[in-house]
Amino acid sequence: MKKIIIFLGVPGSGKGTQAKNLARKYYYSHLSTGDLLRALEKKSKLSAEEKLNLENIRNGQLASDEFIYKLAFSALESLFKKGEGVVLDGAVRNLAQAKEYQKFFESKGKINDVLAIEVAIPDKESFKRLAGRRMCSQCGEILTVNLKNPETVCSKCGGKLEMRADDAPEVVMKRIDVQGNRAIAPILEYYRKLGILHTVDGTKSIADVFKLIEKKLL
Repeated sequence: MKKIIIFLGVPGSGKGTQAKNLARKYYYSHLSTGDLLRALEKKSKLSAEEKLNLENIRNGQLASDEFIYKLAFSALESLFKKGEGVVLDGAVRNLAQAKEYQKFFESKGKINDVLAIEVAIPDKESFKRLAGRRMCSQCGEILTVNLKNPETVCSKCGGKLEMRADDAPEVVMKRIDVQGNRAIAPILEYYRKLGILHTVDGTKSIADVFKLIEKKLL
């Protein structure tokens, strides 16, 4: 199996869940740009650059490419030094980033270790999933609720379920416009031309999607 697995997909596609499951089963490190960014929100002191990028995210926009590189490349450097395989989750969000990551991997002698997996769902499904997504304030679990009668308590620990700022309906629409299928098409085409892209049907159950991913990787 390749040592660097890049997960791609529109918001709500489940790529994060699949990335974590893959990393857990095969003892790879899981590197999520979203987690790196959310970790910044817990810092007591933020630089002007950090504040600007976090504010953009809350408004449904993307963090700047340069900012993403600074966060992700530093984390990847540490993992490479340990000789660990890595699953990248939500790291590549536009064509420029895809190319920059490839340059980075090449500079580290890792260019032949890369494989990209797209977890594909329609934009309508993306909106439905995100609008119903809630995070537990206690254990951090992300659950999907019934929009007509949304649950307010986490079924795993009993903590309070809250809507993340970037999952508010108006923000979700902006996210899909910026990160939906039309937006990621150039990225997919880039990896397709490199011969390293595999696509799986993300509308199936979590278990079935994982089985499809394993068939592509092994």
